[in-house]
Amino acid sequence: MRILFASFLLLLSTYNFAHEHEPSGDYLGAKIVDELPNWFKATFMDFSEDLEEAADEGKHVMIYFHQDGCPYCAKLVQDNFHDKKLVAKLQKNFDTIETNMWGDRELVDWQGNELTEKEFSTQMKIQFTPTLVFLNPKGETLLRLNGYQSIEKMHATLDYIANKTYLKQTYASYLNNLKKNKTGTLNAHPIFESGPHMLARSQTMPAEKYLAVFFEEPNCKSCDNLHKELMPLKDTQDYLSQMQVVRFNALSDEKLITPAGKQTTAKDWYDELNLTYKPAIVFFDKTGEEIIRRDAFFKAYHTHGIMTYVLSGAYKTQPNFQRYLEDKSDKLREQGITVDLWK
Repeated sequence: MRILFASFLLLLSTYNFAHEHEPSGDYLGAKIVDELPNWFKATFMDFSEDLEEAADEGKHVMIYFHQDGCPYCAKLVQDNFHDKKLVAKLQKNFDTIETNMWGDRELVDWQGNELTEKEFSTQMKIQFTPTLVFLNPKGETLLRLNGYQSIEKMHATLDYIANKTYLKQTYASYLNNLKKNKTGTLNAHPIFESGPHMLARSQTMPAEKYLAVFFEEPNCKSCDNLHKELMPLKDTQDYLSQMQVVRFNALSDEKLITPAGKQTTAKDWYDELNLTYKPAIVFFDKTGEEIIRRDAFFKAYHTHGIMTYVLSGAYKTQPNFQRYLEDKSDKLREQGITVDLWK
């Protein structure tokens, strides 16, 4: 009887401990995609074969990296992958292959390496979902789009790849040429340092603060939304106030010196960084190394997560931003704080 009673007490204490440590904060914003489009390529996940088959049909391979519960992935599937004109273009010119960032399915990459989906995602340095990676027949990355992209933007992107415009023009210059109205002013904000911008920093001459570099352009709705919805938030101001913050017109010939000490222009630097979105924010450490970039549409929770990833120095020990954000979310919920991924 004593043994049974002791076992009961141990079970009860274990139960109480487990429940005391369950996150009490709500978890909102996660969205599950019940079913992926049936026009995705049926594949044995041997990418050498997939690339060869696509090339034989005059197509490119587009890999769609996603994860369960990702609201940005859900938006891409529900909106973009159900838009008739966009889907017609994808089916005609691309073989679309889906990969779960944390999946355990086995695959073979184009170099013959046998990997799981999550190992492959790590090898491809996937930091955000959704991520779209466009490949040439050799498995070389032609373009990478991080995060959700609008239907209009995807139409332009698919044309750029399908027509092989990448052979003669960079993606940034291609998009710039499509823009009709390139004149105008950028949104004013006191946090941006005035020029001239000499941003050189190194191991021998480190800066005092992390560096946040904004790239925007005139007549840009997404830039306007950033200044209307995110920049006024207290957290945004608090985090950016701890950094050196500069802003460039990504279409301009404004001269600058990069963190690496190179003299260039804002337009050329945006191009050289292979940025794909405006507004983009690129974060550098105190020695001039890039840490991470916000190069897509992200709401407050993910944007602030990127900023704390930088400021906390978490990037030094956790190279995967998604793992960092998951851990941060759990800790907030343990404190009774609601986490809303779609906020």
